[in-house]
Amino acid sequence: MHKAAERFGIEKILVSALGSHYPDQAEVAELNELTEQLIRQDALFGGYVTISPEHDNSLDVLRKGIEKQGLIGMKIWVSCLCDDDRCDRLYDYCGEHGVPVLIHAFAKAAGQLPYEATGVHVANAARRHPDTKFIMAHLGGSCYHGLRLIQDLPNVWTDFSGGPFRGDDIPYAIELLGAERIMFGTDNAYSMNYGQVLEAQLPKEQEEQILFRNAAALFGL
Repeated sequence: MHKAAERFGIEKILVSALGSHYPDQAEVAELNELTEQLIRQDALFGGYVTISPEHDNSLDVLRKGIEKQGLIGMKIWVSCLCDDDRCDRLYDYCGEHGVPVLIHAFAKAAGQLPYEATGVHVANAARRHPDTKFIMAHLGGSCYHGLRLIQDLPNVWTDFSGGPFRGDDIPYAIELLGAERIMFGTDNAYSMNYGQVLEAQLPKEQEEQILFRNAAALFGL
């Protein structure tokens, strides 16, 4: 990992720990402890607090992650829709403390999980919390579905991590959002995602914004 990071000039990798789709409180605690151990041991990494908003201790878990475990973002996966009212107190905390919120969002033609967010749910949450910074992961699963939903929401960024996306997705995303609201991500597929950026043949300024400057600004790195 360090050899790859050195080769590509990567100074920080932001990670989250995921387990089962519907983890209990003990599993969430274990996932966040693993993330904390990683970032304490290796300065190359920064971490998200993994949160299941349906748990009655979710706000305490978030506070612990940010204030004691040294994590710098909040991650919501698929155990609760991101526009559920139970998320509001979490977003309020993140807005007050400048903590970015990463939301797994993936619109599927088949196999959509019961509480798996799409761009619709991300947009709903962002409208209710204009002072909170959201990241809609994976271009919402389909850039033609998700991006227009967040186009007029300046507090929402997106990343293009994971998934078999097309080469013209990034230019299309830039057309709708501007390069300043798009971030590089991997989801364990680094070469593919980096190849998307190279294939887009962007001006150097836009390429740098997407590859690192936007994330650095958003997380204060």
